[in-house]
Order: sequence, then structure tokens, then C-alpha cells
Amino acid sequence: MKQKRLYILFLIVLAIFTLSFCYSYLTESAIDDPKNEILLRKIGHEVLISSNDKTSKVLPIKLISKDEFQISFENKFAFTPDSLINIVKNNISKSTFPKEYSVSVQKCSNDAIVYGFHIDADSSKNVIACVGRKMPLDCYVITLKFASKTNILFTKYSFFVILFLAVSLFFLIRFRNPKREKEVIIADDETNITIGKYSFYFQKNQLQFENEQISLTPKESKLLHILSKSPNEIIDRNTLQKEIWENEGVIVTRSLDMFISKLRKKLDRDSSINIVNIHGVGYKLEIKN
Repeated sequence: MKQKRLYILFLIVLAIFTLSFCYSYLTESAIDDPKNEILLRKIGHEVLISSNDKTSKVLPIKLISKDEFQISFENKFAFTPDSLINIVKNNISKSTFPKEYSVSVQKCSNDAIVYGFHIDADSSKNVIACVGRKMPLDCYVITLKFASKTNILFTKYSFFVILFLAVSLFFLIRFRNPKREKEVIIADDETNITIGKYSFYFQKNQLQFENEQISLTPKESKLLHILSKSPNEIIDRNTLQKEIWENEGVIVTRSLDMFISKLRKKLDRDSSINIVNIHGVGYKLEIKN
């Protein structure tokens, strides 16, 4: 039971750690990757080249939010939507950015959006309009807003982690100890001796406390069998030694004390049971009502 609880606790801690790691990873801004910042600057550079501007600078990339970035420029420029779409698509396809995003072009003077398009992971859902029309010379900023990978992927990872926990718990409960379950079934079919809250299976050298199986050595089993036949009665030490070691020819006095000590430990789950030493006489299996 204790092992089962520890295993469940381990699974819970593992799940929390995994989800935390995934969440931390998924909520990182893509701009944290230096290559992505370079790629955004490259998009700005190629937009200027397409408008025949080879001297103006692309200003530092601005992080508007976790998934939104802004490319601004030193000077005014003109552009055609066709070129802008191709430049952005070609560069984003080679990056680690999410493949679903929206692009908007705004005027510097009043933030009015003069052009925009949306690219979806499913190309059939792309929204692209007004191609072929050249936009006049003006001061523009280009904003790229990427679909948040947190909601979709974190939900996906959460599902698999929860599924893993559910499957693990199922197998833990269903197959936690097939051998033990088999032993319990077999023990239920055998004659047992009730000792307090224990069931004692003499032929199997086994004690059962609730669902716990406790193995006994043949001598421990024989000793407990003798004591259990006369509960709360003193059994002479010499009688116990003779019954247990009579076929071995040699009796070691301390052996009896050692086996009594081991039996006490195996019976300590029930406080109403005790093997009492009657000094100079023998032992008795004391069972309190």
C-alpha cells in the first residue's frame, strides 16, 4: 500500500514537472531565438530591396507582445503586396515561428492599416486580398502576429500527460501485484486459524493481515501453530524446543528466543496480540479480547 502511494505521488510530481516544463517552453517568445530576430530584419531588408531602396536601415525589431513583432524602417518606401507576401512566406517557412500568422502594414503617422493578410497552417484558409496594387511611398511599419502555440500545444501535451497518468494508474491498480492477489485467493480456500486480526495458514507458512501477506519460515510457522492451539496458556519451554527441533538431534537454547523475537515482529500489526515470556517457565500467546 505504501509503495502504491509513493508510486502515485511520483506520477503526480512527474506530471506537474512535465506540464511546467512544457508550459515554460511553449510560453517562451520566439524572439528569444537570435536567428528569428535576424530573420525578421531580413524580411525588412528584402522589402526595402524590392522597393529599390538599398541604403535605408531596418530599425531594431520591437516586441509588441509574446507573439507579436514589429518591423520599422529609417525612411519611407513603397511596396507591392505581391512582393511583401512572397518575402514573408519564404522567410517564415524556414524559421521556427508558428506557421499560422497575420501580417499588417500600418502608416507611421496614424497607425492606420493600409494592407494585411493572413496565412494559415491549412493553406486553404489563407486570407489574401488586393494583390497587384502598388502602395505609395510613405512611412510604414510591418507587424507580424503569430498564432499562440501555447493554447493548442499545451492542451495537446496536457492531454497526453493526463492520458499517461490514467493508463499508469489503471495498470497499477489492475496489475499491482498479481502474485499477491493469487496468493490471497488460494489462501481463502484453505483452512485458516484466526489469531486476533490475523489469518494463519499453517500449511503455507503464511500469515495474512488484511490484504498483506507475511511469509513465515517452517520453524516460525510450527512455533506459532503450537502457541495458537493453546491461546493465553503457558507452553513449557522444553516442550516447544522438543516439538520444533526433535528431528534435528541438537537443540540450541537461544534459537527458541530468536524465533520468538521474529514472530513478535510479524505479529506487531495487531496490538491485541503478544507473545509473553514467562521467565524460567516458557511462553504464551496472549490474545486480548
